[in-house]
Amino acid sequence: MSHRGEGARGAAAAPVRVAEAAPAKLNLGLRILGRRGDGFHDLDSLFVRLDLADTLVVRAAPDRVGAPAAAVRHRSPEAASSGDRLVRVPAGDAWLDDRPLTLGGDNLVLRAAAAYRRAAAMVGVEVPPAELELVKRIPWGAGLAGGSADAAATLRALAAAWPAAVDLFALGETLGSDVPFCLSGAAAARVGGRGERVVATEVPSLDLLLVYPGAEVSAGAAFGWWASDRVDVPAPDEEALRAGRRVPLHNALEPAVAARVPAVRDALAELRALGLGPVGMSGSGSTCFAWAADAAAATLAASDLARRRPDWWVRAVRSAAAGGPVGGASGG
Repeated sequence: MSHRGEGARGAAAAPVRVAEAAPAKLNLGLRILGRRGDGFHDLDSLFVRLDLADTLVVRAAPDRVGAPAAAVRHRSPEAASSGDRLVRVPAGDAWLDDRPLTLGGDNLVLRAAAAYRRAAAMVGVEVPPAELELVKRIPWGAGLAGGSADAAATLRALAAAWPAAVDLFALGETLGSDVPFCLSGAAAARVGGRGERVVATEVPSLDLLLVYPGAEVSAGAAFGWWASDRVDVPAPDEEALRAGRRVPLHNALEPAVAARVPAVRDALAELRALGLGPVGMSGSGSTCFAWAADAAAATLAASDLARRRPDWWVRAVRSAAAGGPVGGASGG
């Protein structure tokens, strides 16, 4: 996907505000086909988009004046030195709002903004310093592509504010393996390569119970553990899932992660004990999930589990329907 046009040459011509939703993704199965020459792994996975989403708001930075919102809790001095300013606005989710989030130059929002600015400059479009506000509703380090979704939303928002003949997918590939799917807008897709091959498919909406037990698991660590204890799993049964059959879900990273991260092992055990349906781990973890029969079952189980395990982030969610909106941008 590319956004073309001369676009605005400065802050005065930019929209006052552009907001983008940044939906989470879930892996309904993950197979590892082998290690690539570039150090990444070839994957075969089925991704679905969730109705759980962060929000990213972009404005032209007002002459380096801080964000006026009294609700802002976290600010990035590193971002200020580069021109862009990233601030975090509480989501009203006490569990997540109190967790620290890195807002420095390694945050994918700032990396995406810098990448878009460089690419736009190469085609003659100036992107001025931006004020970036992030509302986090997706746990990070959780296997739900929260950072990648934020990066994709940043690229879309900047492209809407300052259009340029920039290939967003090419930029996305440089930022993270999940970014291409997050840019695609697909409700569900078969994803291959390191994540750059995204083929949209159709999977009915699923009612899911998510459990993030608070342990951050890096993808690098998870793949390293898998390399030490390799397992193969069946490919995601796309036909069965498309038909709505609640088949077992296989993630090749799950055994290695569960063996080394007690919180993941505990979350999987709790979910299996609920008897809702198929249970699995998303991506490299540590979020685990159960596929419930319907929304009422997922909501009831979430309420019960949250009472028993207040130290866990527990939510009932739905996957997106085919053709449903990604979230879209708004200006004004």
